[in-house]
Amino acid sequence: MIVTERSLLDSLQAYVNRFETPNSREDLLAIASSILTFQQKQGSIAIVPNQAEALIQQVVDKFKAETGASVIEATTDSLVQEVKQWRQSLENQVLNTLNAYAQKAQPEKLLNLLPDTILSILPLVESTQLRKSEAKYLIQQIKSKFNLTNALAQVIDPKSLANAEKLVQLLKFENLEQLLQDSLLGNQDLINHTLENVTESLVENELTKILGSDAVNLDIDLDAQQLMIKQVTLKLNVMQSSALPLKSNEEISAQMDDEIERFKSSRPIPFRLF
Repeated sequence: MIVTERSLLDSLQAYVNRFETPNSREDLLAIASSILTFQQKQGSIAIVPNQAEALIQQVVDKFKAETGASVIEATTDSLVQEVKQWRQSLENQVLNTLNAYAQKAQPEKLLNLLPDTILSILPLVESTQLRKSEAKYLIQQIKSKFNLTNALAQVIDPKSLANAEKLVQLLKFENLEQLLQDSLLGNQDLINHTLENVTESLVENELTKILGSDAVNLDIDLDAQQLMIKQVTLKLNVMQSSALPLKSNEEISAQMDDEIERFKSSRPIPFRLF
């Protein structure tokens, strides 16, 4: 199906009428983006990233002038109910995994890195890449609901515990993740484009180059690599409007040398995520 401005606007209007009153333009962007993401996840539409972002912006602009109740078609009503359920399920899964991770991590470290931790958890519970507006909205929701005291006392379901353990294991490679991000941010081709164009294939190619270096010898299996690729892709996309910390080739090279030395001095034990 070809998604149109009219169909997305109708869906956005139906969602707002049925479920919530947005507090800001950012909330509307997150809802409209979630509708598109859900349809892509279901395979019911196909749209390239640049076109999707432009369409979302156009629809939110039009929404301001088209407030008020309207007749909702049955298919649209069914769609927005499914989107609402998916968004709520995603929020619950991320929060439950965060609660489980809180029982395994140092509390003070977790609180300082809450947004980054939430972004690291997302690919564990959802394989579809979220857009910036969706991810930022989810971070706000989780931060408003997360309570460390409650998390430490909570009985956690087995699936969330398993996801938290995967995160703990993957964080043993946090130096590699940081090196991967910095290497991508030092790529002039990437700097010349918006970060929202960052794809998993681009990140995967960069990771392959790093791991293929003769100086790097890491026991990180393919499942862990794929998860890191999804995490880094999401984090770079969420950074899209932020000022990029540009680094010279010499700085990138020097950092790679430093990171390699860290790898050599504290190589993690091999593990499998799945």
